[in-house]
Amino acid sequence: MNSAQHLVLTLGLILGFSVQAQEIPDTSAAAEEIPAPQQSLLKSAATKDYNKPLYFDQLDNGLLLPPMELEYDLTLEKGQSLKVGPVLLNDKTFNFSLIPLGKTHPQISKALTSSQSGQMALVMTWPQALLKYGTLEMISRTGNVLWKYDISESAQNSWINQLQQWRTALVTNSVPASQVASSGIFGSSYAITDVKSSGAPFANTKDTFRFCITQQDGRNYSKICSQWYGIQRGEEAMNLARVRIDAVNPRVLFNNEEANLHQSPPVAADGPTSFFAELAKGETYEFIAAPNKLQLMDIADTANPKVMRIVGYDTRPLGKSLILNPEQYTKLTKMLGFEDTIGDPRRFWAAALKTDEPKVYLPGQGGGIFKQRFELSEIPRRQSRVYLNKHTPPGTYVDGVKLFGRKQPTAVVTSSQNSVEMDDSDPSLFMWRFKATERGEINRSYLNVEFEGKTYKSYFEIYKGYPRELSARLSMAKSSSDFIFMGEFAYNQWFEDLFSWTNYYVSRQRWGISLKYFRSFNELKVSTDGRTAPLDVLTADLKYRFTPGLWNRDETVGLLGSYQNVNFDKLKAPMLGGGIFWARSMPKVFDDVFNLVPLFKYPKWVDVEFIYYSSSLDSNVKLNSSMSLNFHGKVLWSQSLFGEAGFGIKRYAFTDTNLNQKADLNTFYGTVGVGLNF
Repeated sequence: MNSAQHLVLTLGLILGFSVQAQEIPDTSAAAEEIPAPQQSLLKSAATKDYNKPLYFDQLDNGLLLPPMELEYDLTLEKGQSLKVGPVLLNDKTFNFSLIPLGKTHPQISKALTSSQSGQMALVMTWPQALLKYGTLEMISRTGNVLWKYDISESAQNSWINQLQQWRTALVTNSVPASQVASSGIFGSSYAITDVKSSGAPFANTKDTFRFCITQQDGRNYSKICSQWYGIQRGEEAMNLARVRIDAVNPRVLFNNEEANLHQSPPVAADGPTSFFAELAKGETYEFIAAPNKLQLMDIADTANPKVMRIVGYDTRPLGKSLILNPEQYTKLTKMLGFEDTIGDPRRFWAAALKTDEPKVYLPGQGGGIFKQRFELSEIPRRQSRVYLNKHTPPGTYVDGVKLFGRKQPTAVVTSSQNSVEMDDSDPSLFMWRFKATERGEINRSYLNVEFEGKTYKSYFEIYKGYPRELSARLSMAKSSSDFIFMGEFAYNQWFEDLFSWTNYYVSRQRWGISLKYFRSFNELKVSTDGRTAPLDVLTADLKYRFTPGLWNRDETVGLLGSYQNVNFDKLKAPMLGGGIFWARSMPKVFDDVFNLVPLFKYPKWVDVEFIYYSSSLDSNVKLNSSMSLNFHGKVLWSQSLFGEAGFGIKRYAFTDTNLNQKADLNTFYGTVGVGLNF
């Protein structure tokens, strides 16, 4: 087996290892809480082959979104409970306890060692909708900070994993799963399982104190403080005891001014809102935060007349919601850090909305909970929704890409953007030329749907990429005897379809071409008599992707056919070969490292290709394992400008029987360059 064959085998193993098997998270439980966009396919235009829905444009369909509000109520239980949006804060939802770890649950000792069971643990519970993590402080009555402990996001995630490990161990020991769902320590927000090692001064504290948790996010922050506690010492252990204090008059400060104890005032959309509340038992909650805008994509009715279904992205509302496009990586992919780093980062969610009181609650930027109300004059009907073919691409290279859709047979679809053509043989099918004019952006195009006397405006979104790239490169190669300095020009182009023929498996976003020409700046030794000559090589490749998609955006593996013409002094060797390529965004594990350098803190695209040349186009030229292995990467400084670098191995080996001359040049090279996408 020669070196070229070794490289073929190695590259095959790399590509086989890199293919990502997808495992879809189990969302069945959450899905039951969220109404589906349609309850029966018989009442919908959706089918197995047409299952990509268009969204209803909410603003053009009669929806108004009033300014967001801060809804709170401190009149509950005579001021002992504060309700912010749907979240309740009182001594039942916000408390601390100091207790041996083995007594935090009737069965927990079965999952602990004897030494762990005896450790004193500080177990805490707070409404995590108000803040998820932060800095825990133990503060005396005089305001001194007696102790600090960092509850970071990673520490919070570790605690969640620890609870799950204990649950698994107990269920394995025949403890019913219902007993370890949320009782005892399994209902806690966090716990320090060994207080002694944390440096907490409980053993030496005689004064009363309270706990505060603060979450900081730039200039925004949230803070909750507990009731007052003291240390109660027993014969064998100590514990926390609430300390009675003088009665506190509940009060609220809204934007630094005294405010009513129960109201829902509007807040500024583009600035911070400040809030402070003190409860009758001494707890306090405060924040300075700006609201997150509701990024709404769709709204429609459901089979339940009391419930609507909304779809949005980014900030998820409080309560039940379902992620529609969850990350689909295997555990191995995540462990290796091979997640994608280019693509649409939006996570779309669906939630239920009551028709009699349409509102959602959204967490703010760094704190707070804000209410968004809906004012509806018309609710789009789910039966009027249009669906596109399952092979509809998420991206395109052209304006006017053909999309194939399905509607209700009696519905009429029109567009003021490009055109819609109906299928003569089936009144439910049509072809839509999608308008996409902005490269490097997600384009939105609209359809008007007339159904049963109503007109609804629908839309779809597609990213438009750059099909062509042109670059200039400088390379240095090391052969067995010389250094070679080369200049190179490269051109690549990918096609949306083949001659306007749209076929998912054969033509759509499958084919591309690549042209490369390089010439050495210095001359290489040709013979023992000292004669030298430059080396120049022309390469033309035809590429086929196994999966459709866009270059610089969607991962793929593919095959290529290559033509190469090598000129070296009197030797000329035209040849044909074939190979394989793999291209994707730079894996996250490497991207994080490169991002430490400001010059490289941009999206990055990498590809590798292997070509083996087996056929000579000149009967006088015989090839001897000519091949090329190239590793190449791009950093996308802007949508059009990129820098690039690469390295690889090239072997030019052939014999001209007519001239009785032989070329055998093995090089390892490195290259840098700049280019343009267009």
